[in-house]
Amino acid sequence: MDVDASRGSIVVMEEQLIRLLNETLSSAEGPRARAEQQLLHLYTNPDFPIGLTSIASHDSVTLSIRQSALLALKNFVLAGWSPTIDGFKGQALVDEPTKARLRPALLDLATSASAERKVQNAASYVVSKIAGADYPDRWPELLPTLLRLVPDADDARVYGALKVLADLVEDGFSEDQFFGVAQDLINALFVAASNEARRPAIRALAISVFRGCFDTLEMVLEDHKSAVKGFAEGALSKWMPFFIGVINTRLGPASSMHAEGGLQEAHQGQVALKLQVVKVIITVRWVYLLDVDTGSGSHASSRRFSGSVVSTNTCPILCDMGGTNLIIT
Repeated sequence: MDVDASRGSIVVMEEQLIRLLNETLSSAEGPRARAEQQLLHLYTNPDFPIGLTSIASHDSVTLSIRQSALLALKNFVLAGWSPTIDGFKGQALVDEPTKARLRPALLDLATSASAERKVQNAASYVVSKIAGADYPDRWPELLPTLLRLVPDADDARVYGALKVLADLVEDGFSEDQFFGVAQDLINALFVAASNEARRPAIRALAISVFRGCFDTLEMVLEDHKSAVKGFAEGALSKWMPFFIGVINTRLGPASSMHAEGGLQEAHQGQVALKLQVVKVIITVRWVYLLDVDTGSGSHASSRRFSGSVVSTNTCPILCDMGGTNLIIT
């Protein structure tokens, strides 16, 4: 099939898919069920996943249809991308050339500076499922691409990259894969989290992914206790001074919560930043039973942290950490 004919078949597929996706959003059970069945019947058409990805990438398509396209694509990937994916139905539905076309297209969508957040989130989930099957053997450039974006890209693209990383840490990496990339990953996250030029909400997301790394390590803690604790202590020796600085930084006055949107968003982002730091500390304190200090051998920073009272002008939060109270009021 020549290029023009191939493009023509995809355009026809897109038109059919948009009609069916619209019908899946119908409140009438009959049309909705028929549309869902017709989508299933299209699974064996090689243009099906390409058409869904294209629809999700079009800014001119309504947000609800773009989200529905990615939901349909997620279900398709689970059912027929690889036997290694939970949910595989027994028949491989995507050939290697199509996979090679879809992977970068979905990653571009997940990390696009212009994509809607809901589209980025849905695309990142599909990327993480594909990565679970294809990284690193068939998709070796995935992690290097993400780690290049995190330190230097604009906030919108960094948000997308961090969402993909969050999904990968939670569900995409095997134990061996995670340990192979953990140091580079944590270093990149630290650059994003500690960059005061970035929006606080982006920095908070980077810390959230860092905390996800500890959640992943928790699953292998019993089998590799010494290695995991050593890694955790090494990582925290770099992060703890930064965490202490965040906790001890006072926020602006409460009136900023009622100011124009930009100020309110910044204030809320700063609150989120502090809360993510607290969540990391709680995980470290309770799961790993590590002292909350900077790794310097002195507990001065631990005492300084545990005695911190930070005014966020929001609802009071009390984090009782093994007899040490960290109060955010």
